[in-house]
Amino acid sequence: MMNRTGGSLAIPSEIPRRRNGRPQACEPCRRRKVACDHRLPICSRCIRKSAPQSCRYLIQGQLVTPALPSVGARRQSADSRRHGQPAAPNPPTLSPPTLEDLASPSDRNVGYLGATSFPEFYRETQKHLDHVAGLEPTRDGLAGSNNSGMASTNTVVPDAAAFEAAFAVLRTIPDQGAARFLYGRNVNPSDAWCRLAVDRLHDSLWKTLGHFLEGERSNEALSQMALLLFQNSSRPLREDFTDPDQWYEAFSGINFRWEGLGILFGYWTCGATSLSENGNVEQCKQLGNHNRRNLMQMYKMGTTRCADLCRMASCNNTMMVFLLHLNSLTASLITGDTGAEFWRLHAEAVAMATFLGLHTSQSSNSLPEESVAVQAKRKTFCAVFIADMMLSTLTGRPPLLSSRLCSTPTPLDVDNASLFNTKLKDYRLDKDGWNIDGKTYPMTYLRAAYISAKIRSEILEMVLQAPNVASNNYDLDELRKREMDTVSRFPIGLRLRNEDFSDPEVDGTALYAKLLVRLEHLSNLFFIEKLSYKGDGLYSAQTLEISLEMISLTVTFWTQQNRLEGLQGDYEWLVMEYAGPAGGILCMELLRTSSGAAESPTTAKITKSMIIKQLTLLVGFLEWIGPSTPGAHLCNSIRTVVERVIEQALNPTPNPAPQQEFEMAWDTNLPEDMNDFNFGLLDTFDWLRLPGAAM
Repeated sequence: MMNRTGGSLAIPSEIPRRRNGRPQACEPCRRRKVACDHRLPICSRCIRKSAPQSCRYLIQGQLVTPALPSVGARRQSADSRRHGQPAAPNPPTLSPPTLEDLASPSDRNVGYLGATSFPEFYRETQKHLDHVAGLEPTRDGLAGSNNSGMASTNTVVPDAAAFEAAFAVLRTIPDQGAARFLYGRNVNPSDAWCRLAVDRLHDSLWKTLGHFLEGERSNEALSQMALLLFQNSSRPLREDFTDPDQWYEAFSGINFRWEGLGILFGYWTCGATSLSENGNVEQCKQLGNHNRRNLMQMYKMGTTRCADLCRMASCNNTMMVFLLHLNSLTASLITGDTGAEFWRLHAEAVAMATFLGLHTSQSSNSLPEESVAVQAKRKTFCAVFIADMMLSTLTGRPPLLSSRLCSTPTPLDVDNASLFNTKLKDYRLDKDGWNIDGKTYPMTYLRAAYISAKIRSEILEMVLQAPNVASNNYDLDELRKREMDTVSRFPIGLRLRNEDFSDPEVDGTALYAKLLVRLEHLSNLFFIEKLSYKGDGLYSAQTLEISLEMISLTVTFWTQQNRLEGLQGDYEWLVMEYAGPAGGILCMELLRTSSGAAESPTTAKITKSMIIKQLTLLVGFLEWIGPSTPGAHLCNSIRTVVERVIEQALNPTPNPAPQQEFEMAWDTNLPEDMNDFNFGLLDTFDWLRLPGAAM
C-alpha cells in the first residue's frame, strides 16, 4: 500500500522551481495543463479530486512528495486565510528532522540475531582475524549491530488505500474535551512503556497537531496531517538517547508518529471500558451520544488501523511493541480472553518483542541502566511476558515465552518523573531494585507481577508438559519455598491487609494492585499444590485454604466495586483466571463431604458452610456479569455447575454416589448448551482447557 523512494534525493520542504524561477506545478496539474496553487504538501486540486497520493513533483527524473513546512508557517498561513489576507510566500522552512538525525544505528529489517544465527559462528573468526591481520571494515553485519552505518534512507510514498485508511483513523480521533475525559478515565495500576511519556504525547497531539483536527476536519487538513505522520513513521525511530527529553522529542511534536496515535487510541478504548453501560446524561453529551460498547469498538478500530499503517511503514521499535500489546488487550475487551483474535494479536506483540531482542539483557547494553530508554524497553517486555503467562494459564495453551529463554532484567522500582529528572542521580534502591522510601509506584506492581510470572513460567512447563515427554524430577518443595521467599521480599506497600478494605487512605488503584499481587501469589501456590496432589481423593488443607481465599478475593472486585472506580468493566477474566479453578476444587470437596464420606482430619477447619458461603458469593458475582460481556458464556457455564453442586450439597439425593465415583471423571450431566465447556476431571488440570473460539 505504500511505496518507497531511494534516499539519494532529498525531500524538498519548498515548491521546486523551473529554470525561469517560477514555481513548478505538480505532475497531475502539469499533465492536465491546469493552474496549480502549489499548496504544500498537497495542492488544492489534488485534494478536491481525492487523489492526495498523486500530488508529486518531478525532480531529476523522480516523482517526489514535498515535506510539510514548519508548524509556525502553517499556522501563519491559516491565520492569513482566516482574516481574508493573502498568504505570504512560503519562507525557507524546516521540515521534520533529517533521516540522519532520526535513523536508528541498527538495520531495522534484520532484528536481533541470537546464538544459533549464522553470524554468531563467524564473530569469533572475525575477532581472531582482526587480531592476526589487523582491523578491517565490517561487512555483512558479521560483527553484530552496525553501529557505524545508518539504516537505509527510504521515505514513504502512500498510495490511495493508505490515505483512505489514514483519513478513517484521523476522523475517528475524539474532540479535545472527549479525548481528555476518556484518557483520564484509564486507570491502570501497572505502567508498561512510560505513562508519563503518553501523558505528554496526549498533550502534544493537541498542541502541535490540534489545528489539523479543529472544525470540520477537511480533506486538506487531514491530508497534511496524514502525510506528516507517514513521513515520520517511515523513518527509523532512534531509541538510544541517554537524555530523556531527546528520547521523548524523537516521537512527539513535529515528529509525531502513527505508533503514538495508536497508543492514544488504545488508552481511549480502555477509558471507554470503565464507563457504565449507557453512561449518564453529561457523559453521553460529551462523547457524542455513543454508548460504552460503541465507543470501545470505534476506538479499538482506531488502534488496529494505526497498527496496520505502522506495518506498512515497517515501524520496528519499542513503541510498536507497546502498540501491538495494547491492540491485543483492547481486542480481549471486545472479543474475549480466550478468542482467536486476542491470541493472534498477542503473538504478534511477542514476535515483535523478540525480533527487537527485548527478551535479552543485551538489548540496551550501550545505555546506562537508569536511562528512560532502557527502562521503557524493559517495562514493555515485562508487560508482554506477564500477559503471556496469564493467557497461557487462562487457556491451557503453551506459552509463547519462557523464563528459561528470557534474560531481560527486572525494571527498577523508580517512578517516571524521576527517570525524566536528569539532575537526580541516586534513586535510593536496595540490592533487589526496590525503592527504600516505602513508596508504591505503578512500576512497583509491574515488578512484582513480572517476578511472579517468571515462577509461573516454570510451573506451566510442568503442568502443560506433553504426556509422551519423560517427566523431570521437579522439586516442588524447593519451588514452593522459592515462591514464599520471593513474596516475602516484596515491599510492604504491596502486601494485602484485612484493614485495607475499610481504610480510606488506601485508594482504589492501590487496592486493585494489592489484590492482583496476592491472587498471583495464591495462584502459583495453587498450581504447586495441585502438582503435589496424589489423586487419593483427599485434598490437602493448604489446597482448600488457598482455594477459599482465591474465591474470596476475586469476589472482592464485585463487593468493592465502588472503591475501584475506573477499574471495572473487565472482570470476567478474573473469574476464569482465579475463581474458576479454585471453585472447581471446592465443588469437588463439597460433593465428597455431601456424599457421606469421612472428613479428613487435615481439613477439619474447612467446614461445609464456609465452602457453601464462598460458592454462593461466586454465583452472585457470575450473575452480576452481564450477558453482553465477551466471557459471559463461560461464566454462565461455571455458574450452572456451581449452582447444581450447592443444590446437591443442601438437598442430597437419597442414594448418594459412592466415593470411588468421585475419583473418576466428574459427570454432572450438563445441559446440551454446555457441551463445549470441558468440566471433566476437575481434580486434574483439564479444567484449563477452555474453548478457543472467539465469542
